[in-house]
Amino acid sequence: MFGADLYITFVVGIVISLLYAEKAGVLPGGIIVPAYLALIFDQPFFIMAIFFISTLIYFIVVHVLSRITILYGRRKFAAMLLTGVVLKLTFDYFYPIIPFEIYELRGIGVIVPGLIANSFQKQGVVITVTSTMILSGITFGIMSLYYMFF
Repeated sequence: MFGADLYITFVVGIVISLLYAEKAGVLPGGIIVPAYLALIFDQPFFIMAIFFISTLIYFIVVHVLSRITILYGRRKFAAMLLTGVVLKLTFDYFYPIIPFEIYELRGIGVIVPGLIANSFQKQGVVITVTSTMILSGITFGIMSLYYMFF
């Protein structure tokens, strides 16, 4: 997916996420997350890695950093995003040992686990994972239909 297809995927994912958030009152990890996961929906290893990293971020921030410093609101959100970046840098350092696919998580792929971890903290793991995967699947399905006809 390059160029216009990428933008169309993000627009479809964002619109579906907004509609779902308005109707259900549940944010699927963040407005952009289902669109990003729809781009890699056919690669289950990537999705498992993202949710694993999100869980790791959640536990580090909630159970380690929160005991050291006072974190709430935007500070906790920033801590989750920065923890995601630090984990990515750590994985890059150990690159020869870990699978190549983890190395491929870069750019927005560093931010998405932090967004998901923040939703874990606000809504719970089950609600976040369920809504995120359902909306990612719907976005992936719509984009698959789009590719069949256009």
